[in-house]
Amino acid sequence: MMALNKASCFRLLKRYHPCCVLNFVLEPSKTLRFAAPIQKRLFWEKDRKGGYNTEDKLEKVSTIQHIKNGFKELKSELKLFGQEIKDLIEMDPLLIARPGEVDLLWLFNEPAVLDKFIATSDSDHNEGYSFCNLSMSPAGRVNFHGHLDVRVPKDGRIKKAGYCAFRSKRIRKSFKREATYDWNLYNTLVLKVRGDGRSYLLNISCEGSYDIAWNDIYHYVLYTRGGPYWQVAKIPFSKFILGSKGRIQDKQTRMRLDRVTHFGITCADKINGPFNLEIEYVGLEFDPTHDEEFAYEMYKTERFIVGV
Repeated sequence: MMALNKASCFRLLKRYHPCCVLNFVLEPSKTLRFAAPIQKRLFWEKDRKGGYNTEDKLEKVSTIQHIKNGFKELKSELKLFGQEIKDLIEMDPLLIARPGEVDLLWLFNEPAVLDKFIATSDSDHNEGYSFCNLSMSPAGRVNFHGHLDVRVPKDGRIKKAGYCAFRSKRIRKSFKREATYDWNLYNTLVLKVRGDGRSYLLNISCEGSYDIAWNDIYHYVLYTRGGPYWQVAKIPFSKFILGSKGRIQDKQTRMRLDRVTHFGITCADKINGPFNLEIEYVGLEFDPTHDEEFAYEMYKTERFIVGV
């Protein structure tokens, strides 16, 4: 909380919210005390992560140290670049996907696979009390586990809490060039999991080039049985629902399978307590009997119904 004089207060209010300017003009004699809000933009978004960047929490690195770190990575980047040239010369792409066969994206059979994923929760951003972790289970598979807590912090800013999630890191080519997955040959996502009876949310990100599409994520629910037995879940891509920042979009479009950037799983079923999801693999399959393009409305609507 802070107290401001008229001049500085008017500048701040004009910057953050026009409604606050009106209140200040109507009642100028009052001393305003408020917590500085988060700046909101209507037509342009500066940050790809919507303000959840953790770069500010990292230790500041000098320019000389940056140069030293760059030379350390140069060897691995040149090796990766050589592999790209080799693959380009060989030119042996996969032209067809054989029906009934699962092509694995991630096989969780060794600890090195965990480096390709990042786990996060609301407590990492001081927005709740949940926590989670990714580790290897006694069966030699990845174990997504933690504790879900739906208590809302009493800071006057957070309205809902209680989520844990993990997702894959962005794939890159040599010299830190961003790339995307191309899943056009497939129409079904396949997972082999052993759950605890909770419902989890599958997330497939398809980041676009412009800021309005940075947070485009397709969702579908993964229902687990619990108990000692494994289950294989097969979910067609046509069933996934388009959302942005946790909100289902009015206008639905089918997934761009050549623009997939991340895959992840979220636990946020509003049930307090521990959770445990063991995963053996995540893969893709082509099902010739499934010819549905998209399961939801694709007809054109009036502009006053859907704001597009």
